[in-house]
Amino acid sequence: DAAPPVEDVLPLLVLPETCALRQYVERLLSRRDVPYSVAHVASGVAGLQLAVAAGLGVACLNESAMAPGMVRLRAPGLPALPMAEFRLLPARPGESEFIGLARAAIVKALG
Repeated sequence: DAAPPVEDVLPLLVLPETCALRQYVERLLSRRDVPYSVAHVASGVAGLQLAVAAGLGVACLNESAMAPGMVRLRAPGLPALPMAEFRLLPARPGESEFIGLARAAIVKALG
């Protein structure tokens, strides 16, 4: 719920290009003709959190990754992000024991 940055171009803090969330956000900003530039590429969420805390720009983070003191940016022209839904796929034939144990741990953690 913070005020938008004063710059004409949104300084975007992102993860590497392989990040699906980054790809999604850049597509949305481009579709809305929101001018942005990549101000910093972090190698992980912790680095992204530190870049936000340092005031280097804005980032798109999952709500669970928002560190204390971070606020949502709501500004005209910026797209609202939808709620994410996670689904656990059933076991596949020939799946390793490790994957089965990981699936069980996820079910326990989210159940």
